[in-house]
Amino acid sequence: MRLTTICLSLVTALLPAWVSAGPFGPAAGQPGSQAIAYDDAGIKAWATGYENYVPGTDLDAEFQTPARALGVAGDSDGTGAGVTFDIVSLGRGGSITLIFDTPIVDGSGFDFAIFENSFNDVFLELAKVSVSSDGVNFVQFDALSTVPAPVNGFGSVDATDLEQIAGKYRGGFGTPFDLAQLAGNPLLDVNNVSYVRLQDIIGDGSASNDLTPETLAHRLGIDVSELSPALLNIANNAPAAIYDPYPTVGSAGFDLDAVAVLNQLKTITIDVSPWDANNEVQPDSTGLISVGLIATSVADGDAQDFDPSTVNPASLRFGYTSASAATGVTPIDLDGDSDNDALVGFRTEESGIVCDDTSVDLHGETLGGEPFMATDFITTTECDSGGCH
Repeated sequence: MRLTTICLSLVTALLPAWVSAGPFGPAAGQPGSQAIAYDDAGIKAWATGYENYVPGTDLDAEFQTPARALGVAGDSDGTGAGVTFDIVSLGRGGSITLIFDTPIVDGSGFDFAIFENSFNDVFLELAKVSVSSDGVNFVQFDALSTVPAPVNGFGSVDATDLEQIAGKYRGGFGTPFDLAQLAGNPLLDVNNVSYVRLQDIIGDGSASNDLTPETLAHRLGIDVSELSPALLNIANNAPAAIYDPYPTVGSAGFDLDAVAVLNQLKTITIDVSPWDANNEVQPDSTGLISVGLIATSVADGDAQDFDPSTVNPASLRFGYTSASAATGVTPIDLDGDSDNDALVGFRTEESGIVCDDTSVDLHGETLGGEPFMATDFITTTECDSGGCH
């Protein structure tokens, strides 16, 4: 969901008292800060895997354990090392991709947050952030900076000079990102993000700054023509590069603690061929595959509430070829618990199911626009040979 404001300092930038602060939100704990605490109740999950860890230069071996970026901030391996030491360093110019078993989605407000281990509010080592739905095509967030000049290895960076750049906050506080900023890009499904990539920003001036009037207006969710003269001046006079402390050694570059999920794809329960214990499907059939949508209730001991009557039938996509529903969604009690489950049919030949497939997915949205997915096992019958996708 697009944010319509950046922060209080965009307003105070218009006042005579504004002399040194940048145009973006302040450090953790200050009024108007958007920092996410590691124990925030809104955190739904954490990164579950990683790939393509490419450590950069000036990095000691003791800081090259990428598994430390998994799980809860400050405690990836259960040893309680804390946010300062439970990290993997990227090194100068290094990168890593985090994986999420259940995808991140574009929900209300921010959708995920990235935690670094800075010991204070001003020694900020930074990274650019991009995301992917398929692990192949990555789309980067505009990295916005008004840090005016190079910063030495022990120098300071003001959080109000940074936006959509990981590392904006001290250890224990995550920098949040909103997938709505990337909506409409044909290479990305903002309701199915399973990969987050971090690329260390080398602070010597070689990292490009994305701050322009267009990117600032996009961040605010307004047209460029609606930018105030003060904001236009900020964007037009932004430095060409992004600066952070440089050079640093030993654990140079961005120190990744964890990545938290704030909006997660809901996983519901389905039953393929609900009157067949083996969930049998005949891939060559010209008939329908019946799929049961199972109602769940926290009050009944289930993990979450799900009411099949809230499903948008037009949104349903089934199988490897994302087949649309061939029937309406019919209320029915499928599991004998007196809840209103539902039944919907899909054409077998449109599902993409082939011999030897063992599972099938369903994707959809509620009438309120909340995305969900489900997976169920299947067995294929009357198959002479196997197939693949």
